Amino acid sequence: MKNQKGFTLLEVLIVVVIAVSVVAFSVPAYKKTQDRNRFMAAQGVLIDLGNGLRSLQEDLSFPFPTGYKLVASHWQNSVMEPDVEITASNAPNALFARRYMSSIPYDSGSNAYKGYTFYICPENTASTSACCQGDADVVACMMDASYASRPTKGQYYGAVYYTDGSIKRITK
Repeated sequence: MKNQKGFTLLEVLIVVVIAVSVVAFSVPAYKKTQDRNRFMAAQGVLIDLGNGLRSLQEDLSFPFPTGYKLVASHWQNSVMEPDVEITASNAPNALFARRYMSSIPYDSGSNAYKGYTFYICPENTASTSACCQGDADVVACMMDASYASRPTKGQYYGAVYYTDGSIKRITK
């Protein structure tokens, strides 16, 4: 009997089919894990924002804001003297300048973090849009506009932070 070296064509094809199958199953799972991690990181910022807003509103003793507001990156760069009274007009800057919350590591050149934008929701939400859900108990919310236009069933594209400190994820 002759001693054969190497692999037969059938053996090579079986290995290739197995490798392709592994890749076909792992790539979607990897992308889903990346999306979930991105969402969870943004949700952490939402919790910090909600807690900071609740503390700020308790100190102010007036409803803030009167309409929904996009949390803008330039708010983080403001400076406030310690004796300056916080009013409705300078409250967004006080949120960061007075350390009610830590800075948000925004994506370069945008008002988004990991693709999510954050909004402050008013107590009277009848005229609001964005992700405030028209609910007076919502303090802040986050939304990923790219998923809103092309939703995947069961996928999170945003979340809301309620006055009691709970979070509700928004799915499509």
